[in-house]
Amino acid sequence: MSKFRPYIDIPLLISILILITFSSLSVWSASSFSEPIIERHLIRAGIAIVALLVMSSISPAAYERSAPYLFFITVLLLVGVFVLGDSTNGSQRWLALGPIRFQPSELVKIAVPIMMAWILVSDAGRPSIKKIMICLIVTAIPAGLIFIQPDLDGAIFTVMYALFVLYFAGMSWKLISSVIAIIGVSLPLAWYFVMETYQKKRILQFLNPESDPLGSGYQIIQSKIAIGSGGISGKGWMDATQGHLGFIPESHTDFIFSTFAEEWGYIGSFTILAIYTFMTFRVLWLANQSESTFARLVSGSFALSFFLYSFINIGMVSGVLPVMGSPLPFFSYGGSAIITQGAIFGIIMALCLRKKSICAPNPNR
Repeated sequence: MSKFRPYIDIPLLISILILITFSSLSVWSASSFSEPIIERHLIRAGIAIVALLVMSSISPAAYERSAPYLFFITVLLLVGVFVLGDSTNGSQRWLALGPIRFQPSELVKIAVPIMMAWILVSDAGRPSIKKIMICLIVTAIPAGLIFIQPDLDGAIFTVMYALFVLYFAGMSWKLISSVIAIIGVSLPLAWYFVMETYQKKRILQFLNPESDPLGSGYQIIQSKIAIGSGGISGKGWMDATQGHLGFIPESHTDFIFSTFAEEWGYIGSFTILAIYTFMTFRVLWLANQSESTFARLVSGSFALSFFLYSFINIGMVSGVLPVMGSPLPFFSYGGSAIITQGAIFGIIMALCLRKKSICAPNPNR
């Protein structure tokens, strides 16, 4: 039996701990000092760190071998949502197994990039049209299941995970441009035949939030007021007003950055943005240093996905992007998301920090 030996990248671990520390301070204040909420948040953050340590100790070869099994289990859980899932706000996205309640779509963040890399590493060079089509068809399975929950945002993100892997595998810019063009052409059709009423309202709210300041535009207007009122140095921890007085709904979840910016100001916001940027480029650098193609594809995809979630969350609370269901990594209050991010960074460290001799699967196993 092999010894438990985590492979840890100290700069990344320190960055994660800093984010969790600031997150805990903001969750405590944004939740109006709710002890149950901060206790749950700290427990989940602790589980995320444990998940990071455990996942970083697993052999990269084991990840490559288990790719199809992990993908199959993830699809099975997504199907299980329709049979045993809990319904919240009109969407059926959660599974409850005893005291544990989790969102299976979070596993897609791990399963899809690993599965795409597993499909692509068998051939050298740029992926062929055949391989690209296989990847897109395989991705369409979890994306479709997530879409009919309904969760359009999650379905779009699922396709993005696959495209990130294909990009790092060397998919030509001609094909990438074609995909972007197809998406652009399909947007009008999606508006009339795919998007739900609440999703259309989000886009209209983004374009002109002042058109309904007490309705659909209320949350983003209050969020922008909170960010702006923080000024350069902020009002100070626990001295914010927008979040504490209930002006910002869900101020400790997806809109937690608004409360943080109000308390810590431009200096604090810039610091958090710098940490997210550093972590993204750190993972990309580690991926580039890896001698394993599988490790490069998976870790590179994880880096861009991490950046995408950070960029979208901060962009939406700042009024730069439409509101989407995108939690701020290692920051927003929530169980499945922070634990998944911990597991993802553990996988990154396992894939990128081990030697080539144990990155390749053992043919004798």
